[in-house]
Amino acid sequence: MNRQKHNAFTLVELLIVVAILSILALIAVPNFLMAAQRADRSACAAHLKTLGIALLSYKVDYNHFPLADGVAGAEPSPGRTELGNGPAAGGSWDGAPRSLVALRYITGDAALFCPACKKKYKGRTQNFRYAYNSSARDTFGHLGGEDHIDRADGAFWLARCIWVPVERSFYPQGGYVYPHGDEQNENGRVENDCMENVLMSDGRVHLRNGHRDFYKAYGLPYAP
Repeated sequence: MNRQKHNAFTLVELLIVVAILSILALIAVPNFLMAAQRADRSACAAHLKTLGIALLSYKVDYNHFPLADGVAGAEPSPGRTELGNGPAAGGSWDGAPRSLVALRYITGDAALFCPACKKKYKGRTQNFRYAYNSSARDTFGHLGGEDHIDRADGAFWLARCIWVPVERSFYPQGGYVYPHGDEQNENGRVENDCMENVLMSDGRVHLRNGHRDFYKAYGLPYAP
């Protein structure tokens, strides 16, 4: 009788294959996450540039910037606010105006949102629109922002991903984090989750430490 020979992996060979696959996964997963983060960051910058063109075009047409929306939701709300239910920074800040969509300065509301924030806070997307350096009419309009944007000289910010650090927000228990990665401080230490895209008044978009910017703007001691 002819004996049939069966080819199969030995236990040692299987363990080697599993070990190799595990090593490859350890290499691939961080690279994939970094690639996704870079993609979100680039998409966010593109949204802010679109928003910047719309805001500056509105300014040319009306000789002033539009007022911010003060209430989260799918409708423009330039004339009122609701405490803790703002459209940006987890509800703590007024948001980029939906009037730009209604007036066709932008074709849809995608440019009003940071893609990374939309992914992180799916249940509260309407509270995470881009923060806008203006306010609704009932909180003194442009006077309610960090700058009076219709009168400010030099460079100032128009819109940004998150403007209020979680510990200064209406919901400190929310654990909100800045969406675009880490930065090293002057001592070489990494400051986690502080970087956000910022649209400036000249239409450019910069990646900045939003946590540090907030504390500096309000004269608070900053310790990462």
